[in-house]
Amino acid sequence: MENLDFDRIEATLVAAAEAAAAHTLPLFRTDLSVDNKLDSGFDPVTEADRGAETVIRAAIGDAFPDHAIIGEEWGTTGESRFTWIIDPVDGTRAFISGAPVWGTLIGFAVDGVAVAGIMSQPFIGETFLARPGL
Repeated sequence: MENLDFDRIEATLVAAAEAAAAHTLPLFRTDLSVDNKLDSGFDPVTEADRGAETVIRAAIGDAFPDHAIIGEEWGTTGESRFTWIIDPVDGTRAFISGAPVWGTLIGFAVDGVAVAGIMSQPFIGETFLARPGL
């Protein structure tokens, strides 16, 4: 696929997931304030979600400042053929309930096609990574 440096993309996925874990783990099973993103219904968000997305965006921006980012909490920034997609705490309801079935999802797409991604579950210590050839 083109001349993309997938070693660098992988390293960025891992670094971003590790940064998110450093932010979310200290907040897990604590007395967090929970906000609702919806006027009707319930879509929770916490400092863990917002802060994790902030540090993920910083890791991506440091490595690939010209790439676009789509995030669940902070929206879309930039325009590029190369796009990073972030769900900083997938399973916020589980997170706020203290159930260890949440994680961080980060994807990388080229021209709208997903080509690499990571699912990090820092509380249980498992990480799943996908990229061309891996």
